[in-house]
Amino acid sequence: MNIKKILMAFFLMIPGITWAQSEASETVGYFEQYQLEIVLGLVVVVCLVALLVLFVALYTIQSLVRLDKESKGELVQEDSAFTGIWNSINDFKSEEEEEALLTDHEYDGIKELDNDLPPWWLWGFYFTIAFSVVYLAAYHVFQWAPLQDEEYKNEMAAAKIEVEKFLATQENLVDETNVELLLADTDLTSGKNMYDANCVACHGSEGQGGVGPNLTDKYWKHGGDIKDIFKSIKYGIPEKGMISWQNQFNPKKIQQIASYIYTMEGTNPSNPKDPEGELFEREAGSEESDTTAVVEDQVSLLQ
Repeated sequence: MNIKKILMAFFLMIPGITWAQSEASETVGYFEQYQLEIVLGLVVVVCLVALLVLFVALYTIQSLVRLDKESKGELVQEDSAFTGIWNSINDFKSEEEEEALLTDHEYDGIKELDNDLPPWWLWGFYFTIAFSVVYLAAYHVFQWAPLQDEEYKNEMAAAKIEVEKFLATQENLVDETNVELLLADTDLTSGKNMYDANCVACHGSEGQGGVGPNLTDKYWKHGGDIKDIFKSIKYGIPEKGMISWQNQFNPKKIQQIASYIYTMEGTNPSNPKDPEGELFEREAGSEESDTTAVVEDQVSLLQ
């Protein structure tokens, strides 16, 4: 009887164990929020299944041994403790008790017994009732746990944060082989601010040139597309006195500066320096050349 009480108490405690958790953030994913409970639940299920299989195997072996001894006329020992537990959870009846349970139904010599449901089945049924009460209270009455739509929103919010983190890491993967022109106002404004703070001394406040070359004409010493400009800023031109800026700025910032310098071509600064280098014509019909009008408007607003 004590074993029945212990097992019943264990089954009733499982729902409480599942929801006995610390309050988690709404933006945390379902698996991360309930990871410990899920793992513990799986361990409990596996252990119970393994225990049940062990009981069945032992009982089967014991039954075979008993039948073998009976067939040989050997003395059969009294039931072991394990057999008593097994019979208890299944509520097996002796042959004498079964005779009182016989019904009038008989098919092909097979007689039907009017047995009650085994205790283990009843315990499982009681557990489902208790679980349904706890489930209803947790999800629909006290709202301790989120419903599906709320879980979906939480998971989408968590996914958005993960995407933002991933994109933030991608900014530092930009180099001279894959850099692209940035035309957003925020990027050009950041590029201009960094240019004013670091490049004016050599190239002038309007890109007209000084110690360094003019950045507003079509003549470039080291190439005039966005990749060439990015490379020149990143590695510098040591033989001409231009330092490498890759230790001062991350790739995203270099991309912003390069994009701002790219937009300077075609502007009309005061007192421009004479052209230096070779004529560099940007390809007609390219995405970069098609943005000329937009760039001029943005540059005029920034200056």
